[in-house]
Amino acid sequence: MNEILLSNSEKEILEWMWNEDREYSYRDIAEQFGENSEKGWKKQTLSTFLTRMEQKGVISVRCEGEERFKKRRYFKALNRQQYERKRARHLLDSYFDGSLNQFMAALNGGEKLSDEEADELRKFLEDDI
Repeated sequence: MNEILLSNSEKEILEWMWNEDREYSYRDIAEQFGENSEKGWKKQTLSTFLTRMEQKGVISVRCEGEERFKKRRYFKALNRQQYERKRARHLLDSYFDGSLNQFMAALNGGEKLSDEEADELRKFLEDDI
């Protein structure tokens, strides 16, 4: 599985998109992040971020209208939970050979979990699965 590495700016755009479940025009995004906003990103910079985000699979683009006057509509391709799962899975696969046991041992400094921590983890696994 490919890791989704987003720049801070790309993540900021995605987090903004997560706030509402809708499509965005370029104008919507430029109003939030473009030259006349607090961010002040130039058109080319913003377009680059959006293109990279589409290539990384975190947003999708739908084109409408005739070829010459085509308008792009941007929308999130992953919700926050899907994004976080992909990131976590990549971390587990890349650094711990996919082993949850190795990850837990590293997370806990190689120490055995306390009874309370084990109970909390057990409850989480029972509730989540």
